[in-house]
Amino acid sequence: MMRPRARELASLNASCATVTNHTGVPHFWFEQTGPEGERLDVLVLRATFDFASCGAVMTLAHTQQEIVPGDVYAGTDGSAVMRAVVIDDGDVLPYKPGTDVLVTGSASAPDGIAAKEWIAGIRVGTLKKLLRLHGPRQFRKQMMGWSLGPAQAVTEVALDYRLAYGGCIDIPAAVTEDGKADWVGHPANPAGCGWLPDAGAYAHLPQRARAHVKKWIAAQRELAASQIEDAVEAVGNPYANVAPQGFSATARWWTPQAEMQGKYDDMWRSTRYPLLPKEFDSRFFQCASPGLVATPHLKGDETVTMLGLLPARCEMSLPGWKIIVAVTRASGVEEISLPLLDTLRFDLATRQASLVWRTHFDFDDPVLDIVIAATTAQIVRRATLSSL
Repeated sequence: MMRPRARELASLNASCATVTNHTGVPHFWFEQTGPEGERLDVLVLRATFDFASCGAVMTLAHTQQEIVPGDVYAGTDGSAVMRAVVIDDGDVLPYKPGTDVLVTGSASAPDGIAAKEWIAGIRVGTLKKLLRLHGPRQFRKQMMGWSLGPAQAVTEVALDYRLAYGGCIDIPAAVTEDGKADWVGHPANPAGCGWLPDAGAYAHLPQRARAHVKKWIAAQRELAASQIEDAVEAVGNPYANVAPQGFSATARWWTPQAEMQGKYDDMWRSTRYPLLPKEFDSRFFQCASPGLVATPHLKGDETVTMLGLLPARCEMSLPGWKIIVAVTRASGVEEISLPLLDTLRFDLATRQASLVWRTHFDFDDPVLDIVIAATTAQIVRRATLSSL
């Protein structure tokens, strides 16, 4: 019997091309639609490697992770949909203009010794990001405003956007104009904690809804404060209105991704539907936290340094794999494609990294035969040789 994930992938696979995969890692060949409605046939590969140490090169894992057909969420129960977080981003996308670098799992305090806070960071090649992690702590409302209490000492902090600055306030259907429940939240992380909106954030609501939000805010005496924040810019109070920080995937209905999909308004409906809006930005397909998208794409042989994520500092090198795809089209034309590494996930729980490569082909002259191989040798493009 086909497993649920396999069935989902099979339903997406509309191409009859023959694929011969010599890499030993999972692949998927599927159909997508480009911004102007053109058909694209997309090939994606996902390889899983074990972490290394002392600067060594990662080695191919014995068990390979499957292709992920769509984003996987946590915290989606009932009316809390807007508080959902992405725990695994899907691989079935047409393209990404850069490489997403993601870190999932829980960060360990240095040497595994409980601490109230520590600096955690990752560097991949020249791309780097540092954050400050804290144990659980609370904002408390006092006579002169909100104050931040001390953090508890902990041995690990989950890299979950629900522990980053942000939040969401529910508005019951009884106080809305259309009789439907509503909400007001931090646009860049409605799943987070420790945030309160200023009056401008809910000024657009009808009077009864505004009154409900104002009353809810006034009733708060304690709020869980964020445990994940910028290494330098601290969240000092619930009204700080700073950018949420993290190492894991962001949801595409959060800003800034939501702003990159364009406007689905009356003009779009009358002039573009069912195509994407004219101003659609392909960066919408990226899901890494701000500062963790590499452009141009990573090569896949970069040095990786982790600090404050595992009990000890870790340095290793990406495997240096290069994927080569040879295709034959219906006309008999043969082509070589070098897929781009567009997603790099580090899983602290399994101590493994998954690398995702992607390439796509137009359907004007359909691809009928595909051969996939991997190498660690240097690849010199023919165009480069002819230009010497």
